[in-house]
Order: sequence, then C-alpha cells, then structure tokens
Amino acid sequence: MIPLNLIKEFASCRTDREAIADQQHSLTWQEYHDKVEIMFRNMHNTFNIYKIRSICYISPNRSELFILAAAAATLKIPFVGIDYTQKPENIKHMLDVSDCGLIVISSSFFLEEGIDIRSIIDLAPIIDLDNGLKAATHYSRLEELDSTTEPDIGQRTFKAISFTSGTSGPPKAAVRYASFDARRFNYFKSRYGFSSEDKYMLAMPMYHAAGNGWARLFMSLGATVIIAKPHDTKDMVRLIKSEKITASSMTPPLLLEVISHANGQEHIFKQNSLRFLLVGGKNFPIKLKLDALHILGPVVYEYYGTTETGVNTIAEPHDIMKQPTSVGKPYDGNKLLILDEQDRKLTDGEIGRVAVSSYMNMDEYHSIPHDTVEYVGDKYLLTAETGYIQGGLLFLMNRAQNAKGLKIYETENAISKHPGVRDLAIVPTDTNNSKVICGIVASDHTDGMKSKIYDFAKREIKKNKMKCSKMQFLEKIPYSPSGKVRMEELKNMLTDGPYISNDLKRPGMIAGILCLLLTTLSWGGMFPIAKNALLSMDAVHISLIRYGIASLILLILLAAKEGISALNPGRQVFKLYVFGSLGFAGFSILAFAGLAHTKPQHGAIIMALMPLISVIMIWVLKKQKPSNFTFGSIFFALLGVVLVVSKGSITSLAGGALLPNLVILLGAFCWVTYTIGASYIEGFSSLRYTAISAGLGSITIGGICLLTNMAGVTQIPSASILVGNILELSYLVVFAGVVAVFSWNHGIKTVGPVNGVLFINLVPITAFAIAFFSGDSIVPEEVFGSALVILSLIANNMYARGWFNFRNKTRLAY
Repeated sequence: MIPLNLIKEFASCRTDREAIADQQHSLTWQEYHDKVEIMFRNMHNTFNIYKIRSICYISPNRSELFILAAAAATLKIPFVGIDYTQKPENIKHMLDVSDCGLIVISSSFFLEEGIDIRSIIDLAPIIDLDNGLKAATHYSRLEELDSTTEPDIGQRTFKAISFTSGTSGPPKAAVRYASFDARRFNYFKSRYGFSSEDKYMLAMPMYHAAGNGWARLFMSLGATVIIAKPHDTKDMVRLIKSEKITASSMTPPLLLEVISHANGQEHIFKQNSLRFLLVGGKNFPIKLKLDALHILGPVVYEYYGTTETGVNTIAEPHDIMKQPTSVGKPYDGNKLLILDEQDRKLTDGEIGRVAVSSYMNMDEYHSIPHDTVEYVGDKYLLTAETGYIQGGLLFLMNRAQNAKGLKIYETENAISKHPGVRDLAIVPTDTNNSKVICGIVASDHTDGMKSKIYDFAKREIKKNKMKCSKMQFLEKIPYSPSGKVRMEELKNMLTDGPYISNDLKRPGMIAGILCLLLTTLSWGGMFPIAKNALLSMDAVHISLIRYGIASLILLILLAAKEGISALNPGRQVFKLYVFGSLGFAGFSILAFAGLAHTKPQHGAIIMALMPLISVIMIWVLKKQKPSNFTFGSIFFALLGVVLVVSKGSITSLAGGALLPNLVILLGAFCWVTYTIGASYIEGFSSLRYTAISAGLGSITIGGICLLTNMAGVTQIPSASILVGNILELSYLVVFAGVVAVFSWNHGIKTVGPVNGVLFINLVPITAFAIAFFSGDSIVPEEVFGSALVILSLIANNMYARGWFNFRNKTRLAY
C-alpha cells in the first residue's frame, strides 16, 4: 500500500475527504494518516523490525488492513496476503516461505470459518484485528508521540511476495525485488483518466495481486476506496449505486453473480457512475461478456495476466464487441510470444505456449526454478497458458498445465451459449490429455432441460476432440475467492455426485457396492428389530438412546479425523440445528412411532419412497419441477404403497390402518429434507455434516423426551427393560446407525447416487424376507404393491439416466 509520506500529502490537501470505508468504519484522509502514523511508530517501537522479514495477513478485506499495509510500506516490510481458504498445511507453507515475522489475523473470522489457529500460533507474534490493533500499541493518541524524531528504518531493499492461486497444487511464491507501480500506474492514469475524484470498489480479496494492485493505484491518486462485503454481490450492487462507484475489478464468477441480480430488472444498474470495470483471472465466457456490456454499458474491460507477470493485455469495450473471443492486445511494456515445445517462436495462428516479456515479470519463485527464454535481447517468462496470436490479439485455449492441445475455453464458450447454462467449468484430467471432466450449473433445473444441455455439451466436447470422463450438474462451480476453479474440489464433487458412468471396473467399485449392500441390509433389518424393542419401550426413548450414543461416536470420529476445530459449527449452527432436528429427531421419532402400530415391512416400503420424495422436496425447496415421467412414477409408487398398507382392501384404510403409515411417511419427508439440507451447508465434509447435525438433533430429541416425560406420555425405561432390549438397542446404534451411515457415504461416493440409490430397493425386500422367515403372513396384494413401488423407482432411475431417450442412447457412455 502507499507509504506514510504520500498519505501525509493527501491528508494536507484532502483532509476531510473520505479515504477508506468498509461496513464498520469510514476514514477521512486525515484520520487515515493519524492511524497509520500511530501504527507505524507503535510497530517500530514494539517489534524488532530489523529482524522482521515480512508481515503476513490472514483475513478478509477490512479497513484495518489498509492501516497495517501502509505502516508496513513505510517500514519497507513486505505485507503478504495469505489465501485463507487454503488447507492448513498450505497456509503454514506460505507463512514459512514468506519468512513471516508477524501474523495479522481476525479471530472472529477464524472462529466462523473453523480455521484452527493452533497451526500458526507458534510461528510468529500475532496481531488480532478484532482487538482494534491494540496488540501492536504502546500509544493510543498522536499527541503522545514524539513526531519530530523519525524512526530509523535502516537500508531495507524493496521486496514483494505474492502467491499463485494454488488451485492445482500448493501456492507458489512469486518474488520481486523492484517495484513496477510507478510505470504501470502512470500508464493507466493517462490512458483511462483516473483521478482523485474516483471511487474504487474493492470486490476481490486483498491477497490477490489484482485486488491489491488496483486498490493501491487509486490510493496513490488520493481517491476513495470502498471495501465491499466479501462475497456479498447484493451489497456490491447496492454500493455501485449508493456510493457512486466509478471503478472496480472483478473475476468472471463474481461479475456473473453481480449482473444476475438484474434478472430482467436491468434498470437497477442504470444511471450509475461506473465507467471502468476490469475483469479477468479466469476464462471470461463470451455470453457473460456480452450480457455485462448490455446491462452495465461500455464499461467492461478484460485483462490477461498472471501472478508472475502482472497485467499484460487489455481488451477495451470496443475490442470485446469486435472480437469477443480474444483477451486483448499487449499494452505499453509488454511483449508476447507463442512458443512450441522446443521454445521456438510460432507464427500467427499457430497454437503453443504463451511467453511474456514485461517490466512486471517476477524475479523468481521462492526456491523453485521457473522457465525463461531469451529472444532478440528480451527475457521471456513461460506461462502455463496455451494460445495463439492473430492480428496482434491474444487468444487463449486453456490455462492448464500439460494440456496444450485442448480447446477448453473455446468449448466452454460454445456450451455457455446454451440458454439453459448459467456457468460451467471444464478441467483436464491428470491421466490423459484428451480426457476432461465437466461441471455445469443450469439455470433451468427441469429434467428435460438438463437432458438437452447434456446432449449439447456432449456434442461440443466431442467436436473439439476431447473425451469427457465425467459430467454432472452442480449447484455451483467451486471457485477460490480470486476466481480460479478449484480443480481438486471440482474433481471430488464430480466423484461424489450423480454423474453417469459405465465404468464398473473402476478401483474400489466392488467395495462400494458391498458397502451399499451392508447399509441397505442393515436398514432393512432395522424395522423388525425396532418393532420388537417398541413392545416395551417408546419411540422417543429409543431415538434418544440410538442417536445420543451414535452422535457421540460420530463426533469422536470427526475430532480424530479432522481435528477438534471441526467440532465447531461456526456461523452455520442454526441451519445445522434445524436440519439435524428434522433428520434425527423428526425422522426417528415419527418412524418408530408409526412402526409401533403397523407391520415392519410396511414401514420399509414407505422408506423406499425416499428417492421420489426427494424429487418432491427439491421441487418445493429449489423450484426444480419434475418431469411428467417422474410424476407418473410417483403416482404408481404411491399406488403400490396403498396396496401394501391396505392389503388390497381400500375400505380398511378407514379403520385407522392409514394413520401409522402416514406418520412414517412424514418421518421419511423429514429425512429427505435433512439429506437435501447438506447442499445448504458450505465447506463441510460428509462426516462433519453428519456428526454435528446428529449431535444437535440429539439435543432436540432430549428436549422432546423431557417434555413427553413431564406430560406423562412417555416414561424413562427401567434398567430391566434396557437390559432386556440390549441386543436390539446395540443393533440400532452400531449397525443401523454408525456403520450404516459410514457405509452409505462411502458407497455413494464410489458408485455415485444414480447407481447407489437403486440399493434402497433392498430395504423393503430385506424387511419382507425377515417377515417371511419369521412366519408372518404376507398376502399377494402386499407382494404386488411392493413390486409396483420398486419397479416405479427403477423406472424413474432409468429415465434419469436417459435410457428411454432412444434417439440419444449413446449418451450412456458418459
């Protein structure tokens, strides 16, 4: 950030003009100067600055960071941003590489995000922003300082450290030993007329080179920086209008969310002051570019650059309209080459590796070699990008290592033109350059639209000579705050999700199938075993014992696997409590209460309806209307349930036979809501979601138990009753609880939900088999009704796979 002497100049001439503002604070230039000077002197007097090689911060954007950054700039100490979304081992690695002597954090943010502070607490002294910077304070008022004596900051040389995104591996430290600010800032000020009257909205994280660099540019002009609430795009739209923002920089995913708030109401962006919006850091889809220009006007600029090379090309609005597939042309001080595998220069139109010669190029990676090449006296840094130059414009193919032949961006652009596609990401696999995986976010979630998008995407991928090993519709693409696709996370999501695959020889497939068999057999046996326990115990106390013990086991396993900090639910505690109460209290109490008055196999066949109940719940919660075929499957499945429950005699339902089964059905709805609830909880593993929600749900069961005991509806079982049911309770806790949950999660992850959900049909089959061998009478109507339910489930599953779309049956190869 800008040093104290420059801030002092602005404070003298722009005393009461706003310098920085966030959600909590607003600082004039004079206030900013005073706080920076206090911090500068306090840090100088508190710490041995001669031994501090860098100061690192792990925090979302806030005004206090600007104060610390300015003090560090004055002390000539690198102020290094750390991506707080990285894994703990990567954060520690970045702190080590930076040779960090002082760490700045936000303890409340650490608590909210479940970040374990123990991994860094011994590495260096810590300043907590939530303590009002008091940890670095000896003086609190400017009058107490001897401002006539300037601290001696020694003969430090310039050094800047910035980290790559780390989306495909550990972040690398790009190191520079000379500042390029003056030259770049002068060019942009001259070219785009930036001045002290501008208001820049900081929407990208400060640890990102673009977010930090552009904020620094406007601060150097004496302009105003407005800090947007991190990731809150509605707030950004509000700020653009209310604060009369003139300039900002965003990633394409962030811009997509911002303009999506228009949603047919483009007028909300009219009559704003925005005149410069720089977008880059990821493939900028053509559709999004044109939509942004239409909604925001001719204010959208695209850049190409890297952490290692700075900003190297600019495409201005008229360039985008004329050639939207390009990322622009090099501007002052930047030269580009396209090289082949032998580092020979290629001609216009030939595809190769992008090399950049720029005054902004880094000097080195920290302890890691980097590729450079000399050409006509200039030193070029080789990037991971593949592309070509045509007519002076740069066209990128992809930004993926070892994938130079893949037309990823061209394919993404083509697929994004489909009206049903909101966002997508194509990522090459590690094993074969021609193979990719694809995640798609649909704007229309109906089965019919998804089928059309699927076929369209398949054709485009094949047209560009790639093979897609996995394709799936997602709620969102996993981006880092700096706008990069998190490749490993995307790969894991596609593995976990309902992709279509015929690869039954995949490693671990047999183990996954065995896990699902174990789960469904355990759940099938749960109904007759629980029925036996219900003869002497009530549903509420059985549920309390079952999930009270099971949740304790799960929490212990969670702490052992993910650390004690994983037990902290953070800011999502309310949602976890609601879903946990529905899933464990609602499901268990209602299912067992209904089971006490009906046959176990009837309860099992109702539970088998869960896949179709899920369709209804998703329709209600997420407005994703099922297809007509699915509606038909639901009708026939319900008809089958009626046959089972009534044993073929509809008049018997009037005698009270229906009520217990409706109670079980309500319990099934509770469990499905809990299952869908996982998609509303961000950043939690399956184990963490299950364990914490089970623990919170058990608290609700305990509360219900206390109320029903006080009302005399239930009573605490005696020791003799507990001993008499020890085998049944042990089965419900260990097999139908802990083991079944683990087996189900692992099986679904391996086989995939589209295949795995078929195993739910074994639950009623198991229950009927146990009833048959126990001598329970089963009438033909029950068998026919059960078969109708199972066939309806299988038919709907086959429809979801596209088996009934005979014109496009080859789509199963995906």
